[in-house]
Amino acid sequence: MLTVMQAATILVAAAFAIIGVWTMVSGRVVPPWLRRSVRRPAVWGAGVLVMAGALAGAPVLPLMVFVPVLTAGIALVAFAQVSRPRSGS
Repeated sequence: MLTVMQAATILVAAAFAIIGVWTMVSGRVVPPWLRRSVRRPAVWGAGVLVMAGALAGAPVLPLMVFVPVLTAGIALVAFAQVSRPRSGS
C-alpha cells in the first residue's frame, strides 16, 4: 500500500514529466514565471525530465544512484537558465 509520501512523490514526478515533455515539444517553458529566465528551453525540459525520472525511481533506487541523477537534473535546469544561446552568425 502506498504511503502519503510515496503518492506525493509519484504526483510530483508525473507533473515534472508532463512539464518536461511539453517544454521539449513546444520549445516554450510551461510555468509563466520562468519564461524570461530560461534561455534554453530544450535543455531545461531535459533537466526536468531527468529530475522526474529520479523522483519516479526514488523508492527503488539506492541513495548512491538517486542523488547523482537528481543533481544532474538540477544542474541541467541551472545551466539552461544561466547560459546564453549561441548567436546566429
